Amino acid sequence: MEPFLIVSNLLLVAVTGTYAWLAHKTTRQRQQEGDFYRSAIERQLQITAMPHLYWDLRLAETDQTLTLDVFNISSVPAYDVHISLIGAYTEEALDIASFMRSYVQPRYRKYPLQSDQVGYYGIRSALRLSLLPAQQKISLALPFPLLPVDVYTLVQYRELSGENYYQVCCFSALDESGAYRANILEPTETESMDRLHLFDPENFELPEAKQAWPYYLADFIDLWNHALSSRLTVATPLPEHMPVKAGYDF
Repeated sequence: MEPFLIVSNLLLVAVTGTYAWLAHKTTRQRQQEGDFYRSAIERQLQITAMPHLYWDLRLAETDQTLTLDVFNISSVPAYDVHISLIGAYTEEALDIASFMRSYVQPRYRKYPLQSDQVGYYGIRSALRLSLLPAQQKISLALPFPLLPVDVYTLVQYRELSGENYYQVCCFSALDESGAYRANILEPTETESMDRLHLFDPENFELPEAKQAWPYYLADFIDLWNHALSSRLTVATPLPEHMPVKAGYDF
């Protein structure tokens, strides 16, 4: 009888332990699922409360000029929009001496323009908008006297709280028709950082940071410093003559 009781007690302990373990596992799993769904909902609410900008480059077939269309595809406005642009050229296709003679105002032709390590140089420009309303776009004529090989864009903007977000996008001319397509978009999701104040008359140096700057930002700034201001080029339109339009496109 005594061995039977011992075995029964052992079985009871095993069953009770298994039940307690399964109950704890189920409770923990439900808690993890609840935390996951709560985090997903909070993330979704955060995304819907943020402005989201999308931009594309198009070429006018009539006069071969480039226009950058910037869309605010969100339901909230974007504030303090800062757009930095670089039209990139290569030494192989057009050497700097010929570029300076043909496309730079005479008094600025001694500007110390140099190509970067891979033979790229360019024309840089910057534009700042106080506000881009929700569900609206703005069209910006780009001040490049010659169609570039690539167009690099750095777009920064703020939400209502003042947090600064950014993305870098590169457009390349992939075919003989001159159609530009986006081939780089970094980061793939908008991230926040301290505002980089780029002004086209000046070079820029990335401030010291605890972690290394992302390569796409470092590359953009490097090319920025191997470019000259669009204000120094020939036949650059005055700001009041540049076709800037804002309107709904949805």
